[in-house]
Amino acid sequence: MTMEPNKHTPKHQSTDSSSFIHDDASLNEDITYLNAKKKKWSLKKKIIVIVSIILAIIILLFGAGFIYVKSLLGTIQRQELDVNDLGINSSSTTSSTEDGNTTPESQSDVTNIALFGLDTRDLSSDSGRSDATMVLSIDRTHNKIKLTSIARDTYVEVPGRGMTKLNHAYAYGGPQLAVKTLNQNFSLDIQDFVTVNFAQLANIIDYIGGVTVNVTQEELEVANQCMIELNALGMDIDPITETGDVLLTGGQAVAYARDRTNGSDLDRTDRQREVLDSMFQSVMQLDVTKLPGLISMVFSECVTSLTDDEILGIGTWALTSSPTMEQASFPTAGCNASGQIIDELWYFVYDLDNATDILHKFIYEDIQPK
Repeated sequence: MTMEPNKHTPKHQSTDSSSFIHDDASLNEDITYLNAKKKKWSLKKKIIVIVSIILAIIILLFGAGFIYVKSLLGTIQRQELDVNDLGINSSSTTSSTEDGNTTPESQSDVTNIALFGLDTRDLSSDSGRSDATMVLSIDRTHNKIKLTSIARDTYVEVPGRGMTKLNHAYAYGGPQLAVKTLNQNFSLDIQDFVTVNFAQLANIIDYIGGVTVNVTQEELEVANQCMIELNALGMDIDPITETGDVLLTGGQAVAYARDRTNGSDLDRTDRQREVLDSMFQSVMQLDVTKLPGLISMVFSECVTSLTDDEILGIGTWALTSSPTMEQASFPTAGCNASGQIIDELWYFVYDLDNATDILHKFIYEDIQPK
């Protein structure tokens, strides 16, 4: 019986010795090729595995960080505003273009938020007159954060209360009335606010390592005098001992910002903005490991109407865009401001229409007031 060759038998199998020699050489070449191919795929697999692990770690860290930040957002004191009663109207949010036409400023990528700094004697209180009133503008168009101070003694119309000081609005009706007063007097579109007590600000300043400001001899003396009252309220503050560029602790910075003696109301707001600007610079240089603690502290020390998504959106933009910071204060030289005594009270009186035009150019068109 004739044996059929096994179809699984390799073709190079033969009884001829010369064929064995030839086929062994081919087999060695095949093995060498397969080994080389295996090495190449092993390297590719290693790269793919490493990249996958890194991506997985990033996703996990981001997820954990997001969950952590979301949990911190729950510690914020929230106070919603009635957006239908904030004094915003369509005609107040337009600006002129070069060709004379008007364009809605609401279409520009700028978000305005009211900042109120209270200076109450009760360190835990969030009510009273706003010692500092500022407009924080998130300008994504020019990649800037703009901080505009408005003198607290500015003579404005507070809805339902008549003509009086700007800082009275917060005492009369809290952030709702204070935001409405800003919108109606300066044709703004503010829908959110953040309030912090200057005394509470001291804890945040201490956490970031202090703030560096330029202190004059006169400011040193007044600040040290202010510390007597602050220490009596429970703060433990050492006196300032030198002038020039000085690194201040939180308590020292609060005393410095509370100075009502040296200069005018504009000088006080300049000192407050100097403290805030130095804080901004310190935070930008803060070790990343301290950011969670800072976020937790800031959230627990303020009251705001901002939602979680709005806060996360602003924070993400700031971290990814690295914006610069610019400041302005009102009244400016172009506002024709003057100090006047009205009904036995001192006010900053100036042309609010002119001030509004200058303010809008700074916020929306990035034109620095002169």
